Amino acid sequence: MTATVNIPVEYITVLQALGGMKEAIQDAIRLYAIERVGERIGKLQREIASFQAQYGMRYEQFYTAVTTDEAFAQTLRQTHPTWERDFQTWEYDLEELQEWLGHLGRISMPS
Repeated sequence: MTATVNIPVEYITVLQALGGMKEAIQDAIRLYAIERVGERIGKLQREIASFQAQYGMRYEQFYTAVTTDEAFAQTLRQTHPTWERDFQTWEYDLEELQEWLGHLGRISMPS
């Protein structure tokens, strides 16, 4: 997919003087995308770390405990009334993190 972008003349003049307007624009867009994806990844990693700290374990351990240990689940209901919502958000954050890491991998290398 391609798109048309209006670029101010002063940028075009500078980029042409530097020798490669198309490449410079592509690099700028790629670097911007990498920066924004990195911000999203950082946000997700902080949210995931917050859940790990709150529940004292990684998601995989938490999943195993809530699906196999009824006593653990019962304790959670008393100590963390929002654990089911947290569990869903935690799972979604992990899935989204993988998706954004995939995007980052695809755009990190210049073509």
